[in-house]
Amino acid sequence: MLTDDDVDDIVIKAAGDGRHDAAATRFEELAGRRELHGGEVNRASLLVDAGGQHGLAGDWDSAIRCYRDAIADGGAQTIDPRVWLHDALLRTSQLEEAAPLLKELKAARSQDPDFYAAVAESLEAQGLLADAHTWFTMGYHRCENADVPEFLLDLLLVGRRRVRARLGYPLDDLDELAEDYLAAAD
Repeated sequence: MLTDDDVDDIVIKAAGDGRHDAAATRFEELAGRRELHGGEVNRASLLVDAGGQHGLAGDWDSAIRCYRDAIADGGAQTIDPRVWLHDALLRTSQLEEAAPLLKELKAARSQDPDFYAAVAESLEAQGLLADAHTWFTMGYHRCENADVPEFLLDLLLVGRRRVRARLGYPLDDLDELAEDYLAAAD
C-alpha cells in the first residue's frame, strides 16, 4: 500500500531535480493502480498530487484535467480538489468558469481554515485583493468556533492583514490580533 511517505518522496525528488513533469506522470500512473491505494492514499489524492506537479511544470491544462478527475472520483481529500481547480482556472484566465466554482466553494461552508487560506491566497496571487480579503475574513469567522488549532485562525488573520495593507485599509480589531500573533512569533 502507498503511504503519505511514498507521496512525499516523489514530491521531494521532483523539488530537488525539477522534474515535476515526471512526478506528475508517476502520480497519474499510481492513481490508476487501485491495488496500491489504502487509508492514507487514494486515487483522488494522487490525482491532486499529479495536478500540483503539472502546475509546477507549467502544464496547466494537464493540471486542470487531473483536478477534474479527482473531483469526479470523489475520494477523501485533505482539501477539496475544487480549490485547486479554481486556482488553476484563475492562473489560465478562465474566469468565466472560475466564478461559479468560487460560489460553489463558498456554499460548501467548510470549517477548515486551510480551505479558506488556499482560496484567499490564490485570489491574492491573481491580484484579486478585495476577493482575497473577503475569503480570509469569511474563513476566520466560519472557523473561529470550529475545533481547529488556534494558529490556523491566526494565519488567516495574518493573510487578511497583509491584503488589507495592500488595499490601504486602516487597522481594525482583527488586524490587531494578527499583529499580536506576529509579534509573539518573533
